[in-house]
Amino acid sequence: MLDLLRPRTGCLMVAGHRGARGYAPENTMPSFIKAHECGADTIEFDVHLTKDKRCVIIHDEELERTTDGHGLVQDYTWAELSKLDAGSWFDRKSQATLEALAKKEGKFADPNYIPPPIPTQSFAGTRLPLLEETLEWAKAVGIGASIEIKVPFPFYSGTFADNEIIDRTLEIVARYGDEENTQIHSFDHRLMRRVKELNPNISTTISFYGAIMVNPLSLLDDALADGVAIGSIWVTRELVDIYHAHGRTVFAWGGPGEDPYNEEAELGKLVQMGVDYVSGGLPDLLREVAEKYV
Repeated sequence: MLDLLRPRTGCLMVAGHRGARGYAPENTMPSFIKAHECGADTIEFDVHLTKDKRCVIIHDEELERTTDGHGLVQDYTWAELSKLDAGSWFDRKSQATLEALAKKEGKFADPNYIPPPIPTQSFAGTRLPLLEETLEWAKAVGIGASIEIKVPFPFYSGTFADNEIIDRTLEIVARYGDEENTQIHSFDHRLMRRVKELNPNISTTISFYGAIMVNPLSLLDDALADGVAIGSIWVTRELVDIYHAHGRTVFAWGGPGEDPYNEEAELGKLVQMGVDYVSGGLPDLLREVAEKYV
């Protein structure tokens, strides 16, 4: 099973958030390849089921933000989704960023702001990847895979992810991936319990925003989970110590990491609190900054 516990490994793990999404379109093969080139220990990405029950990698339930498609992922077959352009939106974003930098608009107007690298390569025509091709590649190059099982939003709207997405994901990990280098996480804690019931050798993490808990271990115990992914503003040294004392890992999400040079102080605090891994879209810069505080 993948060991992420920093007190045991002696290492702070650096994850490429949706790949190296600062350099290439998120959740695509170019983004994953770039994360590997940047020295990321693992790639984090998101999985949805298509209409014909294929595991496709995309963050949103809807197609509009990161493809030229429209509507819900679940309403399309893989044959239909495979034709979509998942790269041109990133080219437009990079061009807008370059223009804002040249004009010193927005955050670039601040003389203390350190601009991150801005891609000039075109990614037009990049396609959405399937889980199996991503895991097959990750296994071949030896990079870890952190798979988020997406659930309907809002999470308590009365509709929930079906067990089938877990069954299909585990089948694909077994056939194409490396379970010793795989982690699965989700906001649906019942699905993470199902992962453990079906394959105890897979590392699992439950996600939530945060709370002041009577028993910080109870959520993990109920889900049979190995770790927690908690909103970064809720992370404390005391909480990390409690989880570590019981062999559980801590990932602080939603905070510093995407812009590490300009968020160094906040990122440093999290690392000094003892979190086991950090995540961002510029994995090389993230490691450079984070390791100052290890």
